[in-house]
Amino acid sequence: MQHLDVSELRERQLDGDYLLPAYEDWCFSRIPGTVADLLGADVGPRLPDAATDEYDDIDRVVVFLVDGFGLAQWDGERERIPFLRQFERAGRVTPLTTVYPSETAAAMNTFHSAALPAEHGVVGWYVYDPDSDEQFEALPFLRKDGTRPERIDFEDVADAESIYPELADAGIEVHQVTPFPNDGTVAHPYDPEDLSTFSGAFSDAAHEASDPAYIFAYLPQTDAVAHGEGVDSDEYRETAVETFDRISEAIERLGEAASDDAGQTLVCLTADHGLIDTERERNVDISAPPFDIVSDLQTLTDGTPIRYSGSARNVHLHLRPDRIDAVYETLTSELDARVLRKQEVLDADLFGPNPSETFEHRLGDLVVVHRDSSVWYGDEDVGKLDFLAMHGGLHPDEMLIPFATATLDSLCE
Repeated sequence: MQHLDVSELRERQLDGDYLLPAYEDWCFSRIPGTVADLLGADVGPRLPDAATDEYDDIDRVVVFLVDGFGLAQWDGERERIPFLRQFERAGRVTPLTTVYPSETAAAMNTFHSAALPAEHGVVGWYVYDPDSDEQFEALPFLRKDGTRPERIDFEDVADAESIYPELADAGIEVHQVTPFPNDGTVAHPYDPEDLSTFSGAFSDAAHEASDPAYIFAYLPQTDAVAHGEGVDSDEYRETAVETFDRISEAIERLGEAASDDAGQTLVCLTADHGLIDTERERNVDISAPPFDIVSDLQTLTDGTPIRYSGSARNVHLHLRPDRIDAVYETLTSELDARVLRKQEVLDADLFGPNPSETFEHRLGDLVVVHRDSSVWYGDEDVGKLDFLAMHGGLHPDEMLIPFATATLDSLCE
């Protein structure tokens, strides 16, 4: 059941063909505060009461985050995956928007800090940081050539503090079942290339956690396969089936680990963003005519053009001051896209209100959000233009995500 109708949220947030983040209420950014509140702590804004008002006396919260499994993917796969229908019967599915950009690096920094992208400053998968004269992938903190940035520390990628020390101070034990550890939590790593390793890692977390506890499990496999194969592919469907089989097993392990005198466990399923399938032949190479944009870009101090900022659905262009207007005119005349000047982005709170100095420094002079295609540099990174399923923009299927909740007891009945 849904206490917030998706059509209501969609209608409220639509701006033409683009769907804007609902930062003020029904947003992914409020999940961390909601989890903390259920366990008796305060780390930031929470979702409206209607999202969790029927859940009382919660001693353990478990969040499964399936990367790239947005509301459109949930609706598309629910007939093939009985577990999704079972979850709907046992609890509720509340639609949310994700943050902008609708991509993992920005969203996961929000998830771990409760800070919006405008605050933490991770503007996309790629970040250009003028203060350190570096351009790099925020995840996994590498330059395009595979080397590690030398003039900025990983701790400075996001201008925000983790929520986990606050949870620990409130007596909440945090366990994470992810391919990589997170400071301030008990790590249970698994091999993302082998989903069979997830079950053992999760079982360890379920048995070792002492209430009040928060267990977070991250599964990136659906997103990874979608980029190459698309969401309307056998490979994507097979990966989604296996992913939710593993989640179903994990919930069984939770039931086995629960003692007779244990309190209520709330199980949540969500996503950092959804996906859209692009048409490869329509994806836009801005290093080719009529754009030829590389010569218009600012450069690092060594003369390297600043290409890597944002992503192919959230392109940040750091331009020579004398070329901003000309590039803007070309892009707006040639693309079915929103091309926003820096001040327009700030005025619209697209990345959230209260922009930090870090964010303002990293924000492009122009931000390009195509309606339904990728926009990137084909001369050096053809791979991005060859990706089929993409995310990062403001298409409703990228922006709308599920926040599904059910008690462990109702799921195990």
